[in-house]
Amino acid sequence: MPRQRRMSLLLHPFRRELFTILCESPGTYLLELADMLESPLGTLTWHLRILEREGLVKSTKFAGKRVYYPNMLRSEEAELAFLTLRSKTAQRIFLYVVNNPGCHQEEMAEALKVHHDTIRWHVDRMIKTGLLRVEKVGRKKKHYLERLGRALLEGGLNSISETFVMFLMEKLEQGCLNPEIREKTPDRVTIRIDCPDRGKDCFITINLREWQFSEFDEPDVVRSADAGPDQRVEKAHTL
Repeated sequence: MPRQRRMSLLLHPFRRELFTILCESPGTYLLELADMLESPLGTLTWHLRILEREGLVKSTKFAGKRVYYPNMLRSEEAELAFLTLRSKTAQRIFLYVVNNPGCHQEEMAEALKVHHDTIRWHVDRMIKTGLLRVEKVGRKKKHYLERLGRALLEGGLNSISETFVMFLMEKLEQGCLNPEIREKTPDRVTIRIDCPDRGKDCFITINLREWQFSEFDEPDVVRSADAGPDQRVEKAHTL
């Protein structure tokens, strides 16, 4: 790739903002990106193609739509986990299993007021992803968190990998942008790059939201099957 084209890869303010959004909200649909950036679809898809071509961004079909996410930011299984839990219904189902280990699908449907076919569809996706596992006891299927679900709940998936930082620094160095890491934590990184056209430094800051919880309203509190009267789980995930 010619040097001038390399230098413009993330110097372009629109692409830099687009890349940052995809890092902080991986798994975003094309139309969602267009709304967030207030951009015409033609302009947006052109810049996405550039980022994909240079290996900074990947895309995949999910639930019949194309979604975009950064390359190497997190593991592939982590990205799939977040995609699986995009919808509020999926989040509610996942949280119900967190609070009620060993629950079955009919119980989920009744408690959440969601059709059993919808429950089954989301649960099947979570099982395939590795968020949940099922144990058959007689004619009932009991549901529990699987390894990926536990890691997600503990915040272990939502961190910036060292591989990603090295990959991004290498890309920037290829463009002779003299990148310098100014701040780095497990879920945040700020990189300074030279911006000769602007006559001042530019910064790329990626700040991943942690697996956050907020309290339920009292009527919606779900008790864990294993919790005592004072061990009520009053938290809901917000992606």
